[in-house]
Amino acid sequence: MTFSRCDWVAKKIDTALRLCAGECGGSYAEGVIILSAAISAMAAEAWPGSGIDKMRFVEIIKDYCDAKLNPTRISVPLLIGRLRDDNKITEADALRKKFMDYQKTRMLTGNDVDRTEAEILSLCSSLSLKEIRRFSYAGVFYEEVRSGFVHEYRPGKKADSWAIAATEDDEISYGNWMNDPDRHIHFPVHWIAKVAKSVAEVADRIASRFPFSRPTMWWLEG
Repeated sequence: MTFSRCDWVAKKIDTALRLCAGECGGSYAEGVIILSAAISAMAAEAWPGSGIDKMRFVEIIKDYCDAKLNPTRISVPLLIGRLRDDNKITEADALRKKFMDYQKTRMLTGNDVDRTEAEILSLCSSLSLKEIRRFSYAGVFYEEVRSGFVHEYRPGKKADSWAIAATEDDEISYGNWMNDPDRHIHFPVHWIAKVAKSVAEVADRIASRFPFSRPTMWWLEG
């Protein structure tokens, strides 16, 4: 019988959502780890090998995730924070004035502030694609959420396990911290589940073509 990635992922989604709801003593962390592992498994099937987990994880989301989930949209708050830390003040200020003209206390969603790489480049042409794409939703999710929980038992320094404000169950949002000048991003478990589901649907359709050759340059590299 042909293996169905959709059926396999559906079971992982059901388990993850139940854990996030507190069943069996579970939490957001357990749900994230399960769904991230499912995405990683499909990425490894597409591009086997070692030392490329982050690249192929982002690549499979970029290529096969439902575009409505905006996997390549850029997290403007996190990009601004990195530019400031890298002393690229002109670029950071330009992005802040254009896209982040809000009171610091306002709770924001991705739809409020995040933009495409084309919009970022039109304002800050000096930035490289590699600099910008690092802060795509797919890239930030891997670095701040997937890797945080897998390696450090918690999200990274710029992500949260909960949404500060009431939003749609799959809406990415940002919260404030008293001791941090930067907003923290939250990826709802329902968003992660939809990413895993949409990747599985495409993977099932093209599985006969697996494995792929490694690209000359991964999308995340620019």
